[in-house]
Amino acid sequence: MVALFFVRDAMASNLDNVLQQLQLLYVVLKAISPEIHELLVELEVPPFFAISWVLTWFAHDLDDFQSICRIFDFLIVSPPMQVVYMAAAMLKRNERDILAYEQDFAAVHTGLSKLPQTVKEKGWRDIIDDSYHLQTEYPATKLQHMGNLHLPKLSVVNTFEATWMRLDPVRPLAFTSLVPCKSGQHPLASVVSSSVAQSAGNSKENRMARVIDLTDTAQKARNLALQHKWPLVVATVASATMLMYAWMLMQQLQIHA
Repeated sequence: MVALFFVRDAMASNLDNVLQQLQLLYVVLKAISPEIHELLVELEVPPFFAISWVLTWFAHDLDDFQSICRIFDFLIVSPPMQVVYMAAAMLKRNERDILAYEQDFAAVHTGLSKLPQTVKEKGWRDIIDDSYHLQTEYPATKLQHMGNLHLPKLSVVNTFEATWMRLDPVRPLAFTSLVPCKSGQHPLASVVSSSVAQSAGNSKENRMARVIDLTDTAQKARNLALQHKWPLVVATVASATMLMYAWMLMQQLQIHA
């Protein structure tokens, strides 16, 4: 679900949509920290320093598991571009240090890349709070107009309200509110049922059956990891499984970032 409704842009054949989101980071910075924005523009520093922040929700750049959990807990209940607002809030809170960097492309890029490692656990609480207010003041739609940078219509940022926010809370995997169906049943329900009885070939039915097997296996692995108290294993298994699940499901639903 995370891969399908929050980080789907990163699962396309290229990272164009993600890079466009990073350009919107500069739009936020221009509004809240003109000095940092001017520095980055003057030195022609692209937003690549933040790409791992967006792709992994800062997990790639942090060693403190509690901070990672806190960030994930916040982002999973926020719009998909919330991580960009977190990046902006972190830069703003470290404005003095950033402006003190040596005025050199390499020095600034390196310093910014390592910035998350300097934030303490309490600091993340403040950054989360700041990013919430930034998202409220500059929602994604307004931000795209401010920067004249419009993400594709099927970007996860622009489809969030019409997809994730409309999921059936009782049966979220039914997608009844996402894919109209006269019978009120998921359009692939009959396909899934028939695929269980079939075993040959590489048809769509069999691929959907493998999706079901994959989710069952993931649940068993998660239960085993929890039983033995392996939090990192839980995170790894869940992430890898959801990526595979979302990719296969998108093939069925023909959803492309």
